[in-house]
Amino acid sequence: MTRIRPEPQPHTLTPMRLWGPLVFWLAAMFFFSSLHRTPIPQSKYISWDKLVHLTEYTIMGYLAARALFFSGFRRISRDYLWIAIFFGLLFGISDEIHQFYVPGRSSSPWDVLADLAGVIVGALVFRWMLRRGRFKTLLPFDKSFNK
Repeated sequence: MTRIRPEPQPHTLTPMRLWGPLVFWLAAMFFFSSLHRTPIPQSKYISWDKLVHLTEYTIMGYLAARALFFSGFRRISRDYLWIAIFFGLLFGISDEIHQFYVPGRSSSPWDVLADLAGVIVGALVFRWMLRRGRFKTLLPFDKSFNK
C-alpha cells in the first residue's frame, strides 16, 4: 500500500521568528566583544582569532540574508545579498571600533576583512540553499508580497 504524503503547507515567518535570531546573534557578538580577554588559543600555524571572526560573521551573514529576503519588502528582498554584505561590513567596522575602547582588546583591519569574508560566505550559503529549494514552504511576513 502506497502512502500519500501531504504537500507541505506554506507558512509565514512572524517578525520574531524572522528577526529574532539575527538580533540575538548580534547581541551575543556585542557581549563577547565587550569581554576584557577572550580565551582563544594561539598557534603558529593558524590564526584562531581570524577563524573565530570568520565563523561568527558567517552565521551573521546567513541570518541577515534570511531576514532580509523574507522581510516582505520587494526591493529589500530583491537586493538582500548586497544589503546583508553591506550591513555585515558596517557591523564589523563598528565592532572593531568598539573593541578598540575595551581594555585588553585590540582592533585590527585584518579582523574587518575576516568579518567581511564571513558575511559573504554566510550570505552565499543562504543564496545557495534558496536556489536549491530549501525554503519552499516559507513565505514573507507580508502576504501581499507574492501578488
